[in-house]
Amino acid sequence: MSEAAFATAAQELYTVFRDAEHAWIHNQSTSGTSNSNNNQDQAALEDSSLHYGEFAFLLAGLKPCLLLQLPTPAMTRDFFHQVLAPLVMQHPTYKTLSNNTNPSETTGGTTTGALGLECRLITRNVQTPEMSLKGYVLFWSSTTVDSHPQAASIQRSIDLLCPSSSAATITTTTMISDEDLALMLDIPGRLPTTEPEMRAMIEVSYWHQDNNNSNPANPSSPVLLTAFAAQPDQAPAIQTHFKRYRDTVRTLFNVTLKLHIQAMADL
Repeated sequence: MSEAAFATAAQELYTVFRDAEHAWIHNQSTSGTSNSNNNQDQAALEDSSLHYGEFAFLLAGLKPCLLLQLPTPAMTRDFFHQVLAPLVMQHPTYKTLSNNTNPSETTGGTTTGALGLECRLITRNVQTPEMSLKGYVLFWSSTTVDSHPQAASIQRSIDLLCPSSSAATITTTTMISDEDLALMLDIPGRLPTTEPEMRAMIEVSYWHQDNNNSNPANPSSPVLLTAFAAQPDQAPAIQTHFKRYRDTVRTLFNVTLKLHIQAMADL
């Protein structure tokens, strides 16, 4: 696949995902219900970050994997079965980009071949030290994984979450470390492990600033795309990471990213 053909396919699939996500969330908000729990879930859904930005990062070859989760397991399952499976995974461009390619065709964040896209609903009882990942959706790009310097470690994490063989299914709880999760998700931060690190922790977030609004007097509010915890000593690496993401998605998807860093003590 030529670089131009890849860019066209990636842009089309990005638009399909973004529009389908917006439409599904809008449908949830307009469906109407008197159930207080459902109303609370809907409020949580509206406050949660959208996933189209993370999907763009995956399509751009910036990150090997994407974990997708909505406020409740039921919402995540519905999104998988009502949006991802029928609208995204069945789209012709998804199938085109799902064809595996030679890993040597991928360098950094510039992909000239197909991505080897995979998407699964996690059914295993896998937990991080903080949370269970059962019921999450895992997207990954085999091409980006294979070209990563720590490909073997990332592939082990993928196999742990979504084994390729049903015979590998286990019912006991399995652990995955925060470090392994950060590696597969390309997160340049770390969670605090001590009380001093807890006090020093910073919250990093990437936002989409839509500059295509036709009314400059009423600019669109930035949209949260991703957020993670980090330590102050990681700030230089975060700046480098952000610039790589910003430049790549601006070129490929015409998306403007903004960086926000805030000390947790200020929240």
